[in-house]
Amino acid sequence: MVSNPDLVFYACIARGTVILAEFNREPNLNDLAFRCIEKAPPHHSTFSHTVRNRVYTFLIEGPFVYFGIFHEDLFKSEVCGFLNRLRRAFEEFIESELRKGFENFTSNCFQSQFDSIFRRILTSNQDQTSSGLDSDKRKKTSLISKFSKPCSLMKKKKKVVGDANSEEGKYASTVDDSVDLYDDNNGLCSRDITLLMQKNGSYERQKAKQIWRKHVWVVLSIDLFVCLVLFAIWLWVCSGFQCIES
Repeated sequence: MVSNPDLVFYACIARGTVILAEFNREPNLNDLAFRCIEKAPPHHSTFSHTVRNRVYTFLIEGPFVYFGIFHEDLFKSEVCGFLNRLRRAFEEFIESELRKGFENFTSNCFQSQFDSIFRRILTSNQDQTSSGLDSDKRKKTSLISKFSKPCSLMKKKKKVVGDANSEEGKYASTVDDSVDLYDDNNGLCSRDITLLMQKNGSYERQKAKQIWRKHVWVVLSIDLFVCLVLFAIWLWVCSGFQCIES
């Protein structure tokens, strides 16, 4: 449950860059949210960053992106719980739509259905049961296999360091990458996500070079040690440099 629903400024469900349904407490957040989703970081299942007392958080599952803008006073567990409940609600809803043969995802195509769902999730205080978790995992697998397409936004690389038996625990313990998303006009700068990816790539290359250099020094040190041992044996056999003198 979110302790203070007024601290949830924006939330949406998107497939790629198509926003299927959204909750918006401030009308001027629509464009900002769309730019965020356009630059959703690849190779992540979750991503979060705080700028000017606001937390921008992504939850990415297969082809679908769950995005929200929250006040920093909300606990991380509340943010995680909100997005996970939104994901579960959408997966239950979309399964029923798929049984009806619906596959036409257009902008705000589920807005009318999710107006009430957003309100319910904001005030919900229902605990997640273990049976619900098992059902949730089966639905997630089914959805990912049906809708997965080559798309940089949807590649996942989970970095879990917590208890994998808890959905909210898994999300809360996922490693977040930090990136400067701020600009003076909109409070968020989309190009900085690209810069982060470039920095990450540069860091990985630098780290690989350091490892390679360390390996080279180890090999050279071993070779030098072996040469010194062989030289000492030669001196002992020849009683110094008598072999050369003769």
